[in-house]
Amino acid sequence: MLSLALLVASIAIADSINPSTVVPALWLASSRSSGRGLAGFIYGAFAVYLGGGLLLVLGPGPALISALRHAGGPVEHALQATGGVLALALAVALWRSRNERAQEPRMRRPQTAAAGFGLGAGIMAIELPTAFPYFGAISAILSARMAVPVEISLLIAYNALFVAPLIALLAVRRLAGERAERWLATAEARAYRLGQLALTAVAGAGGTALVTIGVSGLLLT
Repeated sequence: MLSLALLVASIAIADSINPSTVVPALWLASSRSSGRGLAGFIYGAFAVYLGGGLLLVLGPGPALISALRHAGGPVEHALQATGGVLALALAVALWRSRNERAQEPRMRRPQTAAAGFGLGAGIMAIELPTAFPYFGAISAILSARMAVPVEISLLIAYNALFVAPLIALLAVRRLAGERAERWLATAEARAYRLGQLALTAVAGAGGTALVTIGVSGLLLT
């Protein structure tokens, strides 16, 4: 149980440094809404991510994992190669759009908790189908065959750690007030650039590895 909890926590902490949530959170934190939009964003991201995890754990998750285990062979390698191609396509798209942000007009920041909630929920709903670290943690939880309350507790802990950096940012925003706005605006721009480059590198490396493994496996079968 302890080893599983540590594994889930380590994946969640790594997953929490996610440009898809950190950059919008910095953008919201630099507004003059006293953190209302950011608070709603955190609730929305947490609710959708947790809801998707619960749907898998309590729904088709066990059946899907069992089916994938029995598929093996060519099916597994084909899925690996397909996933690698998609990851490489994402890396190319990110690299080609790396200089477009400066040319775009500044969007209006959500000032209410409801608008922030919708933004957070929407972003996570789009990202959830490709949340591979999350799926890895869920797979580990299901493979351990724990009681349902334990599985739910681990999912809640994962999602709490996932939004922990956003909660810390909200605390800084509320404690520092307007003094934090300029710093947060600068941090937002830097986080966007660095996050996009890091995500491009990870997607490219991961895609290359998956395509290599998948194609090699198909050729050898």
